[in-house]
Amino acid sequence: MSGKVNHVKASVKNKKSKTSSRQNNKSEESTLVSLDKLTVIAAILSLIVSGIGLFIALKQLSQPEPGEEQAEDVIVTRSSPSDV
Repeated sequence: MSGKVNHVKASVKNKKSKTSSRQNNKSEESTLVSLDKLTVIAAILSLIVSGIGLFIALKQLSQPEPGEEQAEDVIVTRSSPSDV
């Protein structure tokens, strides 16, 4: 009779371990899905930030630096001594 009791205990342990392993698998899958979503969000945010950085860099490159004057086209004419 004690052999039958041991067999019942073993089958109960197996059922518990199968259930807990299924819960662990679901937990791992949900964690992986969450990590995948976070990875996509991080990639999108990095694209936005790099776009903003590129915009700022192009804007600064198109403006003259402070203290520098923009070159003006100067037409120089030569006058002859008789014009003076």
